Amino acid sequence: MIKTQILEAIKQMPNVERLEIIEFALQLLREEMNKVEKLSVRDAAEMMLSYYEEGSNLTEFVDSCNEDFYEYHDYA
Repeated sequence: MIKTQILEAIKQMPNVERLEIIEFALQLLREEMNKVEKLSVRDAAEMMLSYYEEGSNLTEFVDSCNEDFYEYHDYA
C-alpha cells in the first residue's frame, strides 16, 4: 500500500483500531530509536576523515607559529 491508501484506510477504521495502529507505530519508533549502532574504529575514522583533511573547517584555525607556547609571557 502507498501512504495515501494507508491514510484513507485509517480514516475508515473505528477509533479502537486507530489506537492499535498508533500504538504499533509508536512501538516501532521506540525500537528504532533504542537501537545502538555500533561502529568499528575504522568506520568511525573514515566518517571523520573529511574533518581532518587539510583546508577543512577543523584545521582552519591551527596555529602555524612554530614557537613554543611557554615563550609567550603575556598569556598569564
